Amino acid sequence: MPLRNATTPRKRLLVHLSQAVETLALTKAPNTLDIPFKGHLNGRVSLQSFAVTSCEFGHFESISSALIRIEKGTYGRCTLCGGRIEAEALSIAPWATECLECWDQESQP
Repeated sequence: MPLRNATTPRKRLLVHLSQAVETLALTKAPNTLDIPFKGHLNGRVSLQSFAVTSCEFGHFESISSALIRIEKGTYGRCTLCGGRIEAEALSIAPWATECLECWDQESQP
C-alpha cells in the first residue's frame, strides 16, 4: 500500500533535485567542443556538456527513481524485502530504497 500523503515526499524530493541542479549550475562550467560539420550546414557544430562525478550522477538517479516510485505507488517500500522503509530513514534520505534491516544486512562484510 502506498504512503497516504505522497505529496510531502514528492515536494521534498523536488527540493533536493532543485538544490542539486542549482549547486551544479554554480560550481560546474560547461565543456564546449566545436566540431567541423560538412554537409547541409557546412560549418561548425558546438556541443556543450558538463563534467559530473559518478557521485553527483548517482544522487540525481536516486532522486529520480524515488519520484518514479511515488508515481508507481511503491515509494516507502524496501526494494529488497518489500517491507516498509522507516519514516525516520525517509526523513533523512527521502530517496532511500531499503529498510534499516536490509540496509544493515547489505552493509555487513
